[in-house]
Amino acid sequence: MRYYGKKSLASLLDFILTIVLVGGIILTAITYYQTITNNDIINITVIRAFLLLTIGIISIFIVVLELKKVIKTLVLENPFTLGNVKSLKRIAGSCFTVAGCYFVNFLVNIGKDRFKMIYVDGKGIHTDYELFVFLLAGCFIGILSKVFEQAVKYKEDNDLTI
Repeated sequence: MRYYGKKSLASLLDFILTIVLVGGIILTAITYYQTITNNDIINITVIRAFLLLTIGIISIFIVVLELKKVIKTLVLENPFTLGNVKSLKRIAGSCFTVAGCYFVNFLVNIGKDRFKMIYVDGKGIHTDYELFVFLLAGCFIGILSKVFEQAVKYKEDNDLTI
């Protein structure tokens, strides 16, 4: 299978990201509704949860939309553009924002026995490593944006030579 161009892995990924985007909108609506109607949560907790949820969801949508932009350039077989450098920087920033939301949530709920790094129950194995996953993703994508920036410079130099 080809990695980029039409009828490639990049095209399949673009399709999957579209499904993720639509599913994310539906899940966002359901999550907001459940947060509002949950009577077990006191008012200040609802406000805090809503704030963190909104910031996190907006950041995740930015990641998906920016990934779609990058994937489009792969389909068009022209990935080394300044637009992709900017998109990758936005994705990295959004990953750090989501990590920040998880960190704030952790600090607010510290000592409430809600966070376990790894645990097993009747539903399977679970981890609470989201903070670290988004931190590492942000670092990796930030580095990748610098690699793309260098590639754009080399490409421009090469284009001028020809």
